[in-house]
Amino acid sequence: MSQNDGPPQELKLGKTIFVVNHTDVPRENLSKGAEKTEVQYLIDDRQGSTRFALRIYTIQKGGHTPLDQHQYEHQVYILKGEGLLRQSKNADSPLKNLKPGDAVFIPSNAVHQFSNAGNDPLIFLCVKGHPQLYMQDAPTGNPSSEQNYC
Repeated sequence: MSQNDGPPQELKLGKTIFVVNHTDVPRENLSKGAEKTEVQYLIDDRQGSTRFALRIYTIQKGGHTPLDQHQYEHQVYILKGEGLLRQSKNADSPLKNLKPGDAVFIPSNAVHQFSNAGNDPLIFLCVKGHPQLYMQDAPTGNPSSEQNYC
């Protein structure tokens, strides 16, 4: 089953396992503050996941994600390339070097931005909690299809 086949009814009820290969998932350009950054939405509410989303980000040389801050926490695992992690709105703040094998935890409301620091693409996995998990007394039912940046 590829991403484009649409989920069977059982999947929406959480009874079917979903498997996808990243080569079958289209890359989408990020805009809104990002440069030279693409994302692949591997697993999210469209496949029946109501609590977490799994994405792959690819940042080309000279590119970066938006300078971001949001309520949901997420984890990042660097697969390839060299990167820098900005952890403050202050442009003069120190940057954290990132390399393959590094894992990053970004707590709720932490300022963050990933940049490519090398010549090859920076590629990382990003797992995020669904925004509905962070709402006080969140209603049950279908999660929103809102796709937040990393």
